[in-house]
Amino acid sequence: MFLASLFLSTPAMPAPTSVLPQPHPYAITSLMTKVDPNTKITKTLTLPGTTRYTSYVVSYPSDSLTLYSLLHIPKGQMPLGGWPVVIVNHGYIPPTVYSTVSSYKNTSAFYANSGFLVLKPDYRGHDNSEGVSVRPLSRTQYALDVLNLIAGIDTIPEANPESIFLYGHSMGGEVSLIVASLSSSVKGISLWAPAVTSYPESINYFSRRQRPTPTGFEEVISATQKLIDQYGSAAFSSFENLPKLTVPLLVHHGTSDESVPYEWGTTLVQKLKDSGKTVTFYSYPRANHDISSGWSTALNRDITFFNSLMD
Repeated sequence: MFLASLFLSTPAMPAPTSVLPQPHPYAITSLMTKVDPNTKITKTLTLPGTTRYTSYVVSYPSDSLTLYSLLHIPKGQMPLGGWPVVIVNHGYIPPTVYSTVSSYKNTSAFYANSGFLVLKPDYRGHDNSEGVSVRPLSRTQYALDVLNLIAGIDTIPEANPESIFLYGHSMGGEVSLIVASLSSSVKGISLWAPAVTSYPESINYFSRRQRPTPTGFEEVISATQKLIDQYGSAAFSSFENLPKLTVPLLVHHGTSDESVPYEWGTTLVQKLKDSGKTVTFYSYPRANHDISSGWSTALNRDITFFNSLMD
């Protein structure tokens, strides 16, 4: 009887609980913890300017690295509050080929000539920027570098930190979407031929289509799958974080894009609309990945769009 009552009074053992993995340090939800609100942007080199703008190479810290960016500052009467800012998030260029001064030179100049202060960040590992990007985490790492750049914009006296816009071409489109899903400073985004689709296809597609198959391809595929198995695809995918966006967007895409499937652009736009976002889509018949045949038209549409968000 005593043993029975003792057995009945013994408290039940708690059911085992599953232990959730800690967020990956380069998961989208982790990036803001690695942003330094005291980031300072420093002019390190004066470049030849034009009659319309002055140019510099600037440096700033990100993730314990020293990174660099092109800076164009318009000349003339500065608006109250400073010049509005366009951050040019470039697409994939081999890091050893990419140039701070020369890459996306014409696009950067167009915005500066139109009265925008331009910052074109060199992602880690590009030109003189320190570090090496790690696939398949490169896009979130690059987004972190842009977030730290944004954190330092108020240290540029000529910049208006209340009017920040993003241009993202190809891979830079995904970088821009990740940044805008986290930063309240961004007021609008223009995406050109965005290399944005479900993860990991957004990474694997470009490796598959290279011939010969690049060295390390299988390792990248394996590493990507391990990340998904452990953290889920939403941890690294801008495509699955579109509902977090709160800013209006433009999307430009050429129907003859030889690099990013045109269908990716139309699918992205539909997904944005389904998420209740304000998005305008411009299709350019027979235009290539750089939208060369509609380049000035698309940039003028960007200028009109950005200006409308400052009214």
